[in-house]
Amino acid sequence: MRAKISLQGSGLLPFNYNITLTGVIYSSIKRADPDLAYSLHSSKGFKFFTFSELKAPKRKVSEKGIFIKNKAYFLVSSPKNEIISSFISGLLEKPEIKIAKTKLMVENDEILKAPQFNSITTFSTLSPVVVRTAKEENGKLKTIDLLPNEEKFYENLKKNLVRKYETLYNEKRDNIDFEKPLSTKPKRIRIKNTYHRATHMVIKARGDSELLKLAYETGLGEKNSMGFGMVKVVR
Repeated sequence: MRAKISLQGSGLLPFNYNITLTGVIYSSIKRADPDLAYSLHSSKGFKFFTFSELKAPKRKVSEKGIFIKNKAYFLVSSPKNEIISSFISGLLEKPEIKIAKTKLMVENDEILKAPQFNSITTFSTLSPVVVRTAKEENGKLKTIDLLPNEEKFYENLKKNLVRKYETLYNEKRDNIDFEKPLSTKPKRIRIKNTYHRATHMVIKARGDSELLKLAYETGLGEKNSMGFGMVKVVR
């Protein structure tokens, strides 16, 4: 299930607002279903939801941040309908989102129709993709971010999606492959005290339609619940 949350308001947003939107999602779910919020927050595994960047028709980027005027929106997606339903119910109980000093009021919520998937799908990112690996440095394992110019990026992208499907449905499907992106745009985002190298991209995937559907619903790559890896289908 995927929802579009339309907002009204103007103000300056910091560049790194992901953690704030994650907090809004958790607190909204908690208002509607405290047990669901606790199980999501306490889970060490996949959270099975993701969200897009804030989109604003009128925006201006400066050294201080992103100034938005009048209207904005973002999308939230999950293969688990109860996550989206609880999020919307809780958000409407308190229809205000505060990011830094900017207050945005919820104007509308809309459930979006899911596309049909066949064996070939082209995705375009709505929030950048993070793919990581462990690398040994000075005798210790260190987690590093991978980029699309590295072959292991695609290997780990596939492994991540296959693990998500097996965890969610208790069934293994691994017929999925990703081609080199048609376009890329790097982005650096801070989550708490850690910077992540992420990538906006348009990328074609071939394989099992159920895996392609899950990529759409829960996001590509890692840290989806922190606002990474949300995609839309490009026809």
